[in-house]
Amino acid sequence: MRAESRPARRLTTLRRTILVRSLLLVGGSAALITAGFLALWMVPTLDRMAESEFERVAERILTRLDHTFEPVEQLLESGAGWIRSDPPALDRPEAFNRVFAPVLQASPTITSVVGANEAGEGWMLLQLADGQMRNRLTDVARWGQRHLFIDHDADGRSTQRWEALAYDPRKRPWFTGTAADGGHPPGSTHWTAPYAFLSTGDPGITASRRIELPDAQAFVLGYDVMLRDLSASTLDVQVGERGMALILTEDERVLGLPALPAGVSRDEWFGSLLLPASALGMQTVNDALSVWRQGGRKALAVRRMQSTGSSWLLSLHDYPLGNQRLWVLTLAPEADFSPPWQSIGAVLAAALSLLMLLAGFIAHGQARRIARPLEALAASSKRIGALDFSAPPPLASRIAEIAQLGEAQETMRRMLEDSQQSLRDQAARLLGQVQELREAEERINALAFYDPLSGLPNRRLLGDRLKRALAACRRHEQRGALLFLDLDNFKTLNDTLGHELGDALLKEVARRLLGCVRDTDTVARLGGDEFVAVLEELDGEHAAAMTQTAAIGTKILAALSQPYHLGDGLHASSVSIGATLFDGKGDEAEELFKQADLAMYQAKAEGRGRLCFYGQAMHDRLTARTQLETELRSAVTERQFVLHYQPQVNAAGRLIGAEALLRWQHPRRGLVPPGEVIPIAEETGLILPIGHQVIEMACDQLASWARDPALAGLNLSINVSARQFRHAGFVDDVRRVLQATGANPARLRIELTESMLLEDVDTVIARMAELRAIGLSFALDDFGTGYSSLAYLKRLPLSELKIDRSFVRDVLDDPNDAAIARTIIALAHTMGLEVIAEGVENRAQRELLAAAGCDAYQGYLFGRPAPAEQLLQFALRPAACDGTS
Repeated sequence: MRAESRPARRLTTLRRTILVRSLLLVGGSAALITAGFLALWMVPTLDRMAESEFERVAERILTRLDHTFEPVEQLLESGAGWIRSDPPALDRPEAFNRVFAPVLQASPTITSVVGANEAGEGWMLLQLADGQMRNRLTDVARWGQRHLFIDHDADGRSTQRWEALAYDPRKRPWFTGTAADGGHPPGSTHWTAPYAFLSTGDPGITASRRIELPDAQAFVLGYDVMLRDLSASTLDVQVGERGMALILTEDERVLGLPALPAGVSRDEWFGSLLLPASALGMQTVNDALSVWRQGGRKALAVRRMQSTGSSWLLSLHDYPLGNQRLWVLTLAPEADFSPPWQSIGAVLAAALSLLMLLAGFIAHGQARRIARPLEALAASSKRIGALDFSAPPPLASRIAEIAQLGEAQETMRRMLEDSQQSLRDQAARLLGQVQELREAEERINALAFYDPLSGLPNRRLLGDRLKRALAACRRHEQRGALLFLDLDNFKTLNDTLGHELGDALLKEVARRLLGCVRDTDTVARLGGDEFVAVLEELDGEHAAAMTQTAAIGTKILAALSQPYHLGDGLHASSVSIGATLFDGKGDEAEELFKQADLAMYQAKAEGRGRLCFYGQAMHDRLTARTQLETELRSAVTERQFVLHYQPQVNAAGRLIGAEALLRWQHPRRGLVPPGEVIPIAEETGLILPIGHQVIEMACDQLASWARDPALAGLNLSINVSARQFRHAGFVDDVRRVLQATGANPARLRIELTESMLLEDVDTVIARMAELRAIGLSFALDDFGTGYSSLAYLKRLPLSELKIDRSFVRDVLDDPNDAAIARTIIALAHTMGLEVIAEGVENRAQRELLAAAGCDAYQGYLFGRPAPAEQLLQFALRPAACDGTS
């Protein structure tokens, strides 16, 4: 059955719709506003308006509090970021000041910056009233109750002083508060309850934050805000003509004072901070607090009360600050907020009538302005929908949004016209990018698992292969072997022939190695001239597996000892191999590498070009060395090192100084000589912290001698390793220790060995010049036994040469040694240097050297190395002068 046709829906134009609805909206709104205004004309309207105006005053105070506390929290967040990126150190407070001095200068509310860590180290930067800055540095572990104060003038000068103070930053509210209730998570801000600042005695509050440092230690940073600054939010606030505002704690103590009463000085008024509000002596405030108590101490919207014979407006707003709440109390006479609304209402009614008439004319004009260009846009859209992309006539409209719509339509038309070709081009580009990604993935895989020079597996892939080999041996009850190969004298060949031929040699070694092992074995390059071979599927019996490994190792030795065609000639090379067996039961990859590496060094020690297996003797040496290294690290941490001092006397036999010699005060073995300590310290890098402790102890001793008239003129010589001397921070380290101890740099002498001159002598000379500028002097130790060059010697800023004990020992029996000693003395005097002889053990040696003109002496004739207390006895003993100690 056919459906009946419905009558066509009558459409209206956009212009008429806009006109009609605009008139209805304007007329209805005006009528509604007029009716509402007339209905609420009386007192309720006046009351609400008065309350609203009064409430805005309280909101302004809350906003001022936001402007006070939010910048502090934002600056605290920035400060936490600076602390994490560059944790402060007590020996460089200037870095702490450089970060936080601008914070104090820029913030009108932050009085000081405090910080501390869990070890009891504390920092404070306080801005004084005259613009100066003051540091207080605390180290409870080292200094106890002594604190270092540093005052900084505006012109950059600073003065230091020590002061005894019962202060531990970890017990201050800003530190303990971050750990309260299980601790605050990193990134949250803790606000303390009001308390008296230790630095100024003024009351205030502190915003602090707990910071996790990169070394997993906790650091607490805090910003102090004085209550005087907090009162700025209420002192000058205008609450009507006679009103006031103040900030209270939950126990009704005053944090922000109201306007200053007449006849009261400013300092006297600020003395009311943190006192109960009743101490202000304001009856209206007491009445308002009584209303608050009766209401259960909750927030109060605008409320009226009677006080001092008149009606007052009262409001109480809570302001959360960390784990506590502050209360903003606002008071004003009701009469201050009751303007003449009746006359204003009559004016508004007349204005609304005129507004309705004007709105009709404006709506008509706007309807025409909007409708015409929209109609043109609708026609253009129909043509575009019919795939007609011909350019439409220009759209004329003074309305920015419609003009933008026309531009967008034109852009869309052009985009649709070009879209098909763009899609084809983009598809082609995507195919090309996919191919490039596949090729890049293959290159990344090769770089991640293979050595780019030799094509062999690298350390990462070797680790995976070794783990699989261990699992296979354990599963099939077989054995395997790890071979560590190191080319002999490769560095010399590489430096002589050049890196290009050195790389060619490494490639040929890799090729020969692959020819010596089976398909089931793995050959890898660790880097440089180090290669590793993992042998699998060896016999389960230890002896048989060792025989198989030896056979493959012998084959490798023979293959790699054959001459190499490099460049235009033949070059010979050899390899040292260390081997260790494994069965996969309890073997660890790192331990196997250590065993094979130790066996390889044994092969080099036995003459190079051979194979050595890891055995029990090597295991014992490795265990002992590992134990000694562990104990040595503990010794550094626990500062078990001490210095012994060997006297140095002049030609007249008078004590002029000493050489500081390192001793390890082992808790079980007693004094350990440096011969057992220095080699391991050099190899493990512990020589740097040990050397730092030597400098600290030597400077402390110099400072102690300076306070004793009998020892104040003594010089102290210390030995510095080449690795320590070339360290980038060595000069700054020495400068900081001298400043911290107060030692006289002119009394400190560094003894260098000739081996330091073998590499980069220009850097050594430059480093010596920096230290010489500080005031230090230098002696060249063991002169004549190593690399001696007059060309370098004349450039070195030396003060003294030391004749090695090997020449002094036989100076009476060997004419050559006597001649060498005389030559050294003559050479030194010619160059303006002093000479000191080491190892002087009898009077005859001393007399011969004195006849040659030697300036000073050191040896058992005058005293063995001993603690500093014995040196004082030596200085005071008359027999010291003639060497009868």
